[in-house]
Amino acid sequence: MSTSTSKTVAPAIGGASSSFATGNPLLRRYIAALEANPLRTKQLTSGILSALAEVLAGHIAGTNPAHTHSKATTSSGSPMDIVTSTLRTIGLDARAAKMFIYGSLVSAPLNHHMVGALQRAFAGRTTPRDRILQIIVSQLTVTVASSAVYLASMAVVNGARSSAAVLAVLKAGLWRMLQISWVTSPLAIAFAQRFLPLEMWEPSFTLLRFVLGTYFNTVAKRKQVALARQQKRKEELKKSAAGGAGGSKAVGDEDIQAKAAEKK
Repeated sequence: MSTSTSKTVAPAIGGASSSFATGNPLLRRYIAALEANPLRTKQLTSGILSALAEVLAGHIAGTNPAHTHSKATTSSGSPMDIVTSTLRTIGLDARAAKMFIYGSLVSAPLNHHMVGALQRAFAGRTTPRDRILQIIVSQLTVTVASSAVYLASMAVVNGARSSAAVLAVLKAGLWRMLQISWVTSPLAIAFAQRFLPLEMWEPSFTLLRFVLGTYFNTVAKRKQVALARQQKRKEELKKSAAGGAGGSKAVGDEDIQAKAAEKK
């Protein structure tokens, strides 16, 4: 996603000491996994967090299924129906599965390889000018590409099936996402350079990407809810207008018939 560029400069621009010894055993194991199998670890992390962001965004935006069907399914459904209903109730539905696929098979490999290419291009270039240039290049390449892929993937996950629909989503949201990314990424890098040891950069930026991903997803879902409500109101107004016109016509017909009867 858009904040993936933050890690672009991590190996080249170290701030705090890289001999950081954390007291958290899970964090130590995660850092060790990153060093041993970087791509696979990033794929699993990105997939899980992308699915979790989808679930949280659904709850925050109010788009997750309500608990109305869970009791009926529990009392009369099969064990598989009960499991499926429970998963849907907490938000683990087809969209969450698609977001896991996006995070593990699209986002993580894309960012891993693009960041690696940029790191190789700037290998050994550690002057302040080179560091600034690397940040600028990363913002104009990795950030733009990852943001566009994220929005396009979100459009497909949310039901877009044509290139026109995907392009509409990109036109509506890409510039806003880039604006936020171009502010948050340099600030995150500056904070990491000043306060974080090198091995904590990837976990920290992963957390930041998760927070921003949840935010963007929530905003998108709330817009969808608002559009759905507007569409529903329009349909109701059309129905009421049609019903009113029909009622007026019926009253007019009755008046004509009454007058005709009086003449007779």
